[in-house]
Amino acid sequence: MTRTLITAATLASLTLPFPARAEDLASQIVGLWKYVSLTTKEVASGKETKLFGDNPKGYLLYTKSGRSMWVLVGDNRAKPAGAAVTDAEAVGLFRTLTSGSGTYKIEGMTLTAAFDTSWNERWTGTTQKRYIEIVGNKLTITSDPVKATATGLDIVITNVLERVE
Repeated sequence: MTRTLITAATLASLTLPFPARAEDLASQIVGLWKYVSLTTKEVASGKETKLFGDNPKGYLLYTKSGRSMWVLVGDNRAKPAGAAVTDAEAVGLFRTLTSGSGTYKIEGMTLTAAFDTSWNERWTGTTQKRYIEIVGNKLTITSDPVKATATGLDIVITNVLERVE
């Protein structure tokens, strides 16, 4: 009986997803990923926020040649009331959007992104580090502390994505 339980437990553990090894990340990250969540955590207070809601919408693409592109919008964006978008509506739409493109390289568990376009011009032309982990079909990307667009506070951003292709 004990031998059967040990064998069953061993076989079950072999089917669990394991984190990708650092040397595998460069090839495993290539593809299209769908956002599952984006959480920010204020460095000073530890307060966590889901800036784009519980069900953000968007995609992140990594190519073999080292390019990336992303677009992400909040889950409850308000549609403009009329044909022309008011300034107040535009601000609301801007604050529930992030997009951009650039190049990336992976060294160990670190992804270095160089942004050549961004919805936030403060990021355009910058290089930022991200820490990545792939477990099964899930990609988790965590930033170094960055300044929040809306508040100017130092935050850490954690993205969770699911492989599409």
